Amino acid sequence: MGREIELLGLSPGPEELDFVRKAVDHVRVRSEAALARKESEVRRLRAEVECLQIIKQRFESIVDTVPVIIFACNSKGEVTYINNSFTRLTGCPSEDALGVGWQSFTHPDDVAIVKSALALAIQSGTPRGAIMRMRPPGGEYVTFSATGTAVRDGNGKFLEWYGMLIPQPGEVHLLSV
Repeated sequence: MGREIELLGLSPGPEELDFVRKAVDHVRVRSEAALARKESEVRRLRAEVECLQIIKQRFESIVDTVPVIIFACNSKGEVTYINNSFTRLTGCPSEDALGVGWQSFTHPDDVAIVKSALALAIQSGTPRGAIMRMRPPGGEYVTFSATGTAVRDGNGKFLEWYGMLIPQPGEVHLLSV
């Protein structure tokens, strides 16, 4: 460092050089400490992400193995989520029930009743239920008790409807794993 300064035509004394060395050491120590804190934070965040992934996998496992159909829908009654029990019942991918696709698996006499009960429940905020029949393509109808509740934000604004279809007694085996 002294050589570079001499090339510039400057000639600092030992005190100036000592001051510069101490300043550089101070910056280095602080930088290393900051880096160590950041590395510790990254390790902590990675552990949190791993923990959340485990929790998510466990939750998905529970939701996808219960012998009921769990679903979510928007304010228009369009299904936005449906668990894998739907696939076990119908043999069709869950994606086939999304939007208004659920209606093609529902007994024609039940579609209007279910839509009406859902619309009233969403509008009133009161949990509602209905009896409905669903079937796999070419299969027999299975009777379900449908129930659910609205999810609202802190201001009471409707966010989503969470519900489940529970097979009536004697039909539970159809959704068993």
